[in-house]
Amino acid sequence: MLFTRRGTGTGRHRLGLAAVTALSLGVLTACGGGSGSSDDAPESTTIKDLVVDVLAEPDSLDPFYRNTAEAQRYYRLVYSSVLQWNEDGTLAPDLAAELPSVSEDGLTWTIKLRPDVTFHDGSALTAADVVHTIEEAQDPENGAVWLSGVAYVKSAKAQGDDTVVIELTEPYAYLDSKLAMIPIISDEDEYAPNKTYATTGNGSGPYRFESLKRGDALKLVRNEDYYGDAYKFETVTFKVIPEDASRIARLTNGESHIVPDLPTDQVELVSKRGAKAETVENNVSRLFAYPSMNADRPTSNVDFRLAIANAIDRQRIVDQVYGGAGRPNSTYLTYGTLHHDEELGESFGEKPDLDKAKEHLAASGVDLDRKLNIIAVKDPNVVSAATIVQANLKELGIEATVDSQDVAGFYANLVSGDYDLILFDSPASTSTGFAPDYVNGGLNSKAANNFAKFKDEQMDALLDTAMTAQGEEAQAEAWRAVQERDVQTQGNIQIAVSQISEAWSNQLAGYQPSATLWLNTLRDVK
Repeated sequence: MLFTRRGTGTGRHRLGLAAVTALSLGVLTACGGGSGSSDDAPESTTIKDLVVDVLAEPDSLDPFYRNTAEAQRYYRLVYSSVLQWNEDGTLAPDLAAELPSVSEDGLTWTIKLRPDVTFHDGSALTAADVVHTIEEAQDPENGAVWLSGVAYVKSAKAQGDDTVVIELTEPYAYLDSKLAMIPIISDEDEYAPNKTYATTGNGSGPYRFESLKRGDALKLVRNEDYYGDAYKFETVTFKVIPEDASRIARLTNGESHIVPDLPTDQVELVSKRGAKAETVENNVSRLFAYPSMNADRPTSNVDFRLAIANAIDRQRIVDQVYGGAGRPNSTYLTYGTLHHDEELGESFGEKPDLDKAKEHLAASGVDLDRKLNIIAVKDPNVVSAATIVQANLKELGIEATVDSQDVAGFYANLVSGDYDLILFDSPASTSTGFAPDYVNGGLNSKAANNFAKFKDEQMDALLDTAMTAQGEEAQAEAWRAVQERDVQTQGNIQIAVSQISEAWSNQLAGYQPSATLWLNTLRDVK
């Protein structure tokens, strides 16, 4: 289960308006023989109530508040977007009646909406709702995760009920991918961040919110008024089962039907127990550390961050934590993404460079009189990686502690900067839409989801150039400059990328895991 090496690639991955996913990292098929079609299994008509066992629930159901896997699995079923992703990485109309038309100068996008769409509360979905959604995403007070995706929108206006016209300040190469990611909300709901939709929902998607029991289950019911083809299952329940052994047992004894985020080293075990399992080649997760940028924290010092970056044993983490289904990583713009530069992605190497780490530590002038605190998101893989980082830092002469918390537990610290390092794993470009501009959301000083509050004027300028560069050659050059600056500054300390494994029941005839981080392929189960 090893990632194979590829040459540095910046090949074209977009065809007209269709953004094509480039997340394949060339991983060999997961050992254990668990992959493959389940067409020979019993028909899935026996399953009316689909149960998905998850490690954790979303800390909020607000589709503007989070873009984590836990959140998107929920709101991609409850909300619709203007466009949608196909599994081959192309874009298709969703709420749009057809793909948008774009002016020759790239500044005007015209979107025709399909008729007779309603929200779950029965109100009509019109162009005014799309305009409302864009304006709420643009409002910096809302802190929407989609803020950077609408940064170049000058105006959005409704022309009647079925047409939206978007004017841009500059040609923005990735607006189509954002139109497939931003969930459309109703203008009849007065939006308040993490309040209006925090524990309920009002979308137009194939399922509607039914109930939420914190720490136990989140239940959805099929939307019988859905404008598209009806989904197979009457209900979808996300059941919170944090223990891997329990999730595997529930799957193999028929209590559940899908287990996302399966540890890669458990693929063979699941297969031997009669269920399906595979490593999803195109679904890539990035392991990194948020460094606090508060002035009183040692991690606000760039040399201190570079000391940490050079001290980490990335290959040990790949081998021991991810069973080899991963790669060391040094750049935010990660492997498989359009315009990723593989040479820069390997800048910190597979093994620690303690001499260089000590040089940066000395240059930082930091002399810690306490232990460095590492918070690891409550995920077995991330916690295991954190203990390896802890040991690496000890070799550098830095004592550290590891504290495991869920997102809700450490989020206040992340926002306030009251921490040293927070280890986290996050989907790569799937989190914002199969395009390199997810980097802008994490490293631009003005982005709402730049949680570490990294601020670097040179990086801001480089990102602005990359976001608006026209033509493949100019875009490749601009994104390489971003990656060069990233290696020099490490606004997020990059550690590794890994591929996600998934298990599913033999009863799910025709089901295959999605290349996205949400359950995109449920619509294909007939």
